Amino acid sequence: MNIAALVKQVIRWVYGLSPYFWVDRYYKHQEFAFAAESTDWQVIRDKRLFLSEFYIVGWLVLSMLLVLVFSIADVTRALSATFIAGFSLADVLVMLFLLRILGVLNKELGVILFGICKITEGSMVSATGRVIVLALTNFLTVMFLYAAIYQLKGAFVKLPDFFSGMSSLAGLIQSIHLQFTMNTAFDPADAFTWLVGTSQAIFCFVFGTIVISLFVSLLNVKPLKA
Repeated sequence: MNIAALVKQVIRWVYGLSPYFWVDRYYKHQEFAFAAESTDWQVIRDKRLFLSEFYIVGWLVLSMLLVLVFSIADVTRALSATFIAGFSLADVLVMLFLLRILGVLNKELGVILFGICKITEGSMVSATGRVIVLALTNFLTVMFLYAAIYQLKGAFVKLPDFFSGMSSLAGLIQSIHLQFTMNTAFDPADAFTWLVGTSQAIFCFVFGTIVISLFVSLLNVKPLKA
C-alpha cells in the first residue's frame, strides 16, 4: 500500500466516527434503488444535501451557544466537579470538541485530496459558492469550539489590567485571535493550554491552505497572448 492509499484509508476511518456519516450512508443506499437523476432519486439527493447543511450549521449554532453558557463561571465549575467514569464532565466535553475539530479537518482533507467524504464522492472537487460557504462555516465552528475548550480547561498568565471584569471572555478572545492571526492573545499558564493553542494554530494553517486552494480553483487562468 502506497502512502496516498494509506492516508486515504485513515481519512475514511476517521470519517466513520461521525454520526453524520452513518445517517448519510443510509440515504446513500436508498439512492441506489432509483435511476440516477430520476425524480425519486433527486428527492433523496436533496435530503442528503439538506442533512449536510443542517449538520454543519447546527454545529455552528451549538458551538456559539456553548461559548455563551460557559461564560458563566458557576457552569464551568459545576462541569469540572461532576465526574463520569473517573473523568470530569468538562474533560469529556473537551475530548468531544477535539474529536469534532479533528472530524472537520479530516473531512475537508478528504474532499480536497481524494474527492471522498462528500455527497458526490469520486467526482472532481468544484469550488461552488455552497462549498466555500460551508467550509467557512466549519472554520467559524472550530473557532467557537476552541473558545469553549479554553473556557472549560484553559489557564492564562495574568490578564491585562484593561481586561479585568471580562475574564469569562478570555477564552473567546484567545480563540478569535489565534484563528485569524495564528498568534496568541494571552500567554498560556500550563502545558494543556499551550498544546491546545498549538493545535489551533496547526488547524488554521492546514485549513487556510484548503480554503485558499478552493478560491484559487475558481480563477479562470488564461495564458497571456504574445
